[in-house]
Amino acid sequence: MTPDSPEYWADRVRSIKRYTQGNRSAPYKPLLLLWLIERQAAGLPTTVSFREAKSELAELMDEYRMGTTRARVENPFVYLGTDRHLWRVEDFEGNDIAQMPQARKMRRALLEEAVGFLAPRFEQALHDPYVRTQVVNTLLDMCFPETLHSEILAKFNLAHLAAAAPPLKDPVFEQTVLSAYGFCCSFCGFNGALRGRPVAVEAAHLQLPSHHGPDHITNGLALCAFHHRLFDRGALGLNPDRRILVSRQMTLTRKGKGLIHVMRLAGAQMHKPRSGYDDLPAPGYIDWHYRNLFVKPARRPSLTRRRRSSRVKT
Repeated sequence: MTPDSPEYWADRVRSIKRYTQGNRSAPYKPLLLLWLIERQAAGLPTTVSFREAKSELAELMDEYRMGTTRARVENPFVYLGTDRHLWRVEDFEGNDIAQMPQARKMRRALLEEAVGFLAPRFEQALHDPYVRTQVVNTLLDMCFPETLHSEILAKFNLAHLAAAAPPLKDPVFEQTVLSAYGFCCSFCGFNGALRGRPVAVEAAHLQLPSHHGPDHITNGLALCAFHHRLFDRGALGLNPDRRILVSRQMTLTRKGKGLIHVMRLAGAQMHKPRSGYDDLPAPGYIDWHYRNLFVKPARRPSLTRRRRSSRVKT
């Protein structure tokens, strides 16, 4: 591999050590790098103090956080510095903070005077549009579902500089999952077709491929494009009984169709797959999505649905 080629830098980024929880890796170091690439693209310096970075990073990390606990901004800011080819963090005397003893490097007084900067060779390489695109796409693939790639590019103002790579879909997985669910959305029943071919119904992963989720029917769910996006974002989920969960943090600025298409799904039984596929999706993958992606807590089922359920029981 040629030094300083797009592939070289993509491999360096891919090798970043990240905090893991279960089968999911934290997205915080990739978020820091995307934020720095955004700054470079906007003509802003990529040398930033911890004081300057912490508020913006805290907001990003909260939006894309792993699990229910809030991550500490100092963790990616300091620990990304363990790869000196990408990022360096120094105190006011120029000492490498990442190499300091654990008890010292996380002292608030030290961090308040800390400054981080992209490694010069990496910073220079990112001016090459091919390198930048390869690095950005690697960061997206490392942590985020493909349905969010365009959103994240837009969020970091990189959509005009680094086009999202087309998703590498396994056609067998796509066809097998859609066929098992009768080419219908498991949440709303949408089954649109254009010229006889299904349209806007997709095979979703419960455990993301970027987090070792297999392209296997037991890890798949047929969802319309709208509910697929909400599912990947954690606004929707499933409980062990395969009832639909809606995050309490999901809000609507106006009622109407959104109420029907999202809020009234809370507590509804997902549409079952065809006969012979009754055990789909597998409980382990439902649990992975709930623990790692679904934004808890879940909304209570609507009053109308609870009344219907009680009548059925009696």
